[in-house]
Amino acid sequence: MKKIKLKLVERSYDITIGSGVVRQLGDVIKTMKYAGPIVVITDKTVNSKAKAVIASMLKQMPEATSFIIVPGTEKSKSIATYQDTLVRISKRTKNHKPLIVALGGGVVGDLAGFVAATFRRGVPCIQIPTTLLAQVDSSVGGKVGIDLPAAKNLVGAFHQPEQVFVDTDFLRTLPARQIRNGLAEIIKYGIISNAAFFAYLEKNVFGILSLKKSILERVIHECLKIKARAVEKDEKDDKDIRITLNFGHTLGHAIETASGYSKAYNHGESIAVGMLLAGEIAMRLDMLAEKDFIRIKELIRKTGLPTRVSGVTLKDILSSHEYDKKFISGSNRFVLPRKIGAVEVVEDIPVLLIKTVLRRYVG
Repeated sequence: MKKIKLKLVERSYDITIGSGVVRQLGDVIKTMKYAGPIVVITDKTVNSKAKAVIASMLKQMPEATSFIIVPGTEKSKSIATYQDTLVRISKRTKNHKPLIVALGGGVVGDLAGFVAATFRRGVPCIQIPTTLLAQVDSSVGGKVGIDLPAAKNLVGAFHQPEQVFVDTDFLRTLPARQIRNGLAEIIKYGIISNAAFFAYLEKNVFGILSLKKSILERVIHECLKIKARAVEKDEKDDKDIRITLNFGHTLGHAIETASGYSKAYNHGESIAVGMLLAGEIAMRLDMLAEKDFIRIKELIRKTGLPTRVSGVTLKDILSSHEYDKKFISGSNRFVLPRKIGAVEVVEDIPVLLIKTVLRRYVG
């Protein structure tokens, strides 16, 4: 078991990583001395396929615990699902402030976290990520929200959890595609912050894909350590520190939105292509050496993640890109790599260059 403390003064919390750590939830709730009702927000897949992992956790939960089950797709991060979840919680908790437990992947974590941020002007939340992507990234840092048809995460808030339990046992309930999905974010961390970690991934990518326990725990710990330190320095994403965590997301999110949040390209697959787009833009701006770009592309290829997209139009990607939250006063902003292990924020990338690079990877 590994533990990371994310230090934000009065909003500090522990991130616990390891096999079986979800069994600590009942004891943690007792130490919080929380007497109100508990609402677990989860999705249909976790509820059906991870029963063996959560069974011991449920035995320790207080009697006043209820479940809200939502679809496990990006479309659950909608205003309609958000509103329906609020209504259901209000009926079950009435004049009490509930504790929200987010039990699921990134979609559930974002939705449940946003519910916790806004219901009764804020209630406590515990994050229990069940997918590799959520375990290495989205469950930590307090960014929560929902989507609009035009773009991802346009409605959201910062709401830090009370605790995060990263139980690696959940990963054995996932299909291979979901493991690859998380690998995109893992590769991101090596590119933005740690060249030695990137080299470790090059040597151990198949160990991650085969869910080798020692490799998984090391990789998850390294990713969350990088993220925790960035969040501590820039919690509200206004100092150009935390923004580096969005490497690959500028056009990656646009691809995901342009695909209609369909099953064609999930988040990690979209980010994988987004990282290649950002890397090629950096190379064409003489920021990134070709040998580094080739290493990035080869590692993504080895994971089985896509290196291009089809069935999505250039027009729709560019339209979605215009809603990117990193725009400032009409100027685009990209996180671009200078080398493996270092990135920087670059403004006003020529639209012609963006279109030129997109044409190489779309269609």
